[in-house]
Amino acid sequence: MNNIENQKVFNTNKNSNQQQKFLAVINLLLAAVSVTLLIVIIIRILPLFEKENQQKDKTSHTIQVEVLNACGTAGLADRFTDLLRSRKFDVVKTGNFISFDIDNSFVIDRVGNKEFAYALADSIGIPKSNVIQQFNKNYYLDVTLVIGKDFNNFLNH
Repeated sequence: MNNIENQKVFNTNKNSNQQQKFLAVINLLLAAVSVTLLIVIIIRILPLFEKENQQKDKTSHTIQVEVLNACGTAGLADRFTDLLRSRKFDVVKTGNFISFDIDNSFVIDRVGNKEFAYALADSIGIPKSNVIQQFNKNYYLDVTLVIGKDFNNFLNH
């Protein structure tokens, strides 16, 4: 009888050891998943802070803008002037483009700092692919906005 009791105790200890090993493996897996989730959260959150800092850097310089009507709709340059000024751009000149036949609005970088042009384009929803560079030392402004026939896409952006 003593042998049977020893065998039961041995089997119980063996089961207990297996359970402890199983729990240790589960704990390790949970720790690994927790660390992975923490890393993913940090990776997702850090760019948000960087974007906020980049936005502050963009606004440290008041971007000077020329607004040109390229579709012929009366008063359009004035409407965009009001819109851009409400977004803290300094509109220093308005007028008409050389043609009223432009379909797609675009932004021209005049000083070699595409970030100024991108900031204006982003603020009203013009794609970055519609930003070009055309330097002119005679201009005392940073960017030119040329308003095409697609202007309704940008007025309510």
